Amino acid sequence: MIGYATGTDLTNKYGNVESIAFVDSTSILLSGDGIETKKRLLPRDDFEKSIDDQGFILRSAQHPHIELTEYQKLTVTSRLIYQSILKELVSEGYPATTKKTYDELIKRVESQHPATIATKHPQWKTVCRHWRVWVQSDFNDEALAGVKRNRPIRLNAATEAFIQHYIATVYSCNNSAFKGAYYSNYKREAQEASLKNNEIQIASQRTFYRRLQELTDAEKLANFKGLSQAEINKRLTTLRKRIKTYYAMQRVECDRVVLNMCLIDDKTGLPTPPISLYVAIDVYTRAPISVVLSFEPENSAGGLNLLRQIFMADSNLTMNGRKPTTLIMDNGPGFNNRLIKKAAERLELNIHYTPSNQPAKKPFIESFFNVLRDHFFSGMKIETQSGETSIGFQSYSGKRTNPNSLDTIPLAKRADIKVSDFTKLLNIFLTEYMHKHHKQAGHTPIKKWNQSIIDTPMPSFTYDQLQHCFHVSRAQASHKLQQRGTIRCLGQDYYSDELKQLYAATKTDMELGENPSVYVFHDDLDARKVTVQATLPGENNPVEIVADNIDHHDTKLPVSFAELNGNQTLTQLGIYTETFSHTPTGHYVGEITEFVKQKPKRKQHRGPKVASFNKNTKENLSIVERIKKSHKVNELKSQISHSGEQDTYADTIVSKTREMASTRYNDDEGNEKQW
Repeated sequence: MIGYATGTDLTNKYGNVESIAFVDSTSILLSGDGIETKKRLLPRDDFEKSIDDQGFILRSAQHPHIELTEYQKLTVTSRLIYQSILKELVSEGYPATTKKTYDELIKRVESQHPATIATKHPQWKTVCRHWRVWVQSDFNDEALAGVKRNRPIRLNAATEAFIQHYIATVYSCNNSAFKGAYYSNYKREAQEASLKNNEIQIASQRTFYRRLQELTDAEKLANFKGLSQAEINKRLTTLRKRIKTYYAMQRVECDRVVLNMCLIDDKTGLPTPPISLYVAIDVYTRAPISVVLSFEPENSAGGLNLLRQIFMADSNLTMNGRKPTTLIMDNGPGFNNRLIKKAAERLELNIHYTPSNQPAKKPFIESFFNVLRDHFFSGMKIETQSGETSIGFQSYSGKRTNPNSLDTIPLAKRADIKVSDFTKLLNIFLTEYMHKHHKQAGHTPIKKWNQSIIDTPMPSFTYDQLQHCFHVSRAQASHKLQQRGTIRCLGQDYYSDELKQLYAATKTDMELGENPSVYVFHDDLDARKVTVQATLPGENNPVEIVADNIDHHDTKLPVSFAELNGNQTLTQLGIYTETFSHTPTGHYVGEITEFVKQKPKRKQHRGPKVASFNKNTKENLSIVERIKKSHKVNELKSQISHSGEQDTYADTIVSKTREMASTRYNDDEGNEKQW
């Protein structure tokens, strides 16, 4: 039979070469030098079945050279990415054409070539077909070229990655419908990017518009009104697949969620206002890199604190140190404000604001909020030291927009968890979340984060190094610099040797007895340092000097001005604080001391009015006289309570009081007095 003659070379499923040593109508003898080969005799039927199942692949003896077009060269390059890794898998013992092998192949391709995440992977059967062709050609790369075509060359991985990144960070965060403006801006940015990476090419206008339409269609599906939450989540999943990222902190989505829940203040024992959470999530790893608990309406302090917490961590939540490439925020007052923009400028961060009332523009943070509601507020197991157990927070009233979750009991009366216990439980939940397999993303956030740190090295920063970047607030127009190198800001004193030198340099042009005026920038929630800004004589550009709080510069964690000045009101709390250690268990379970049971306030019952202190004093009544007067009123109350009269309580009091007013009595000194 043709192809089965003695000496014919074949490649088995392990990638090893075998030759037909003998063949007849019933059996075939194979020989080879691989581990799985040596010499073996196979039934003819089994051998032919292996041929049909691609367990054996016939090898071609001739390798003719062909002239490849540019399109074919790019095709060979793209296909070799998959085939070379598939060859490695086969050498490790993976069967070449199984679905399990294909799934592992895609994982390794995306790990070794991150740019391919933006491209559409070839189908399973396609990879198998290319493998068969490659093996039959004795691994001749030209065999992967395909046919000659005159159509435009398809986008390579780097070009596709850039266009997808642009669409995800710019187009998806704006409402403008003028596609031409987006394409013009894209060409300029692609041109600049190509100077750093020559593999990045400028896509045609037609290709760019086609990519825009794909994302637009997905957004329309997600924003469609009247859908159930399950259908919305399904469509958001489709949208998330359209937004591609290639390393940790490339795209960070930020938002605020208001929760139907009050807590118990640890110091006062009273219910807090309804709480809210500011959250920042890294899209590539799905890691919540910053979480802030707030007791105030949305304001700039919340957004700025959220930005600060990105660079802070504890022993449980260690994702910090990297600057976000792009921050995706909405137009709310907590994010679209002067302080955030100034801090982002000092930190050299890019901000893209999404249009209002379009959550589909931030699909990843919206998905995380759903997880937070279901698995933390409604699903976490809470245990007390006394043995009480609760599934979810009983003080949580559910989503405000859900009429079925509304409760007639006020939120303040339902509060039963202390603020300290809540922050601890939330920290535990986030720690467990980081170590759980993410079904939609297909990975564990902490492993994805650690791998990205290795694959994509970037500069790392501590909060102490960047603390001065958050000095963006000014309490007043200017401050007076003192001769000893100190400055006072919001009730706190600050010192620096450089400030002392600054005083000497700026005092030369000042009148006697007048101190130089400087600008002082601070951070309301971190009073340990401030930044002093001044312009030296003869200079145009101002200098900036960081000064330390004289009394609190060595405090480990940030402390607010309000707290240092005696105001203990709860405002903002970062969840990433070094307060305790938690080892992941795989379960959302937390322990607290006890549930707080609020004491009901007793309704006050007022009896008959007695003479006030001021009235008794005006009448110059002695202590004995006041006691006798009080006893007379109590005797009156007793008579009323046991009387069988039908008068009302109030009428009786009035009549008896008038009767007493007309009577007289003698005091201890014998003087006649009137009630």
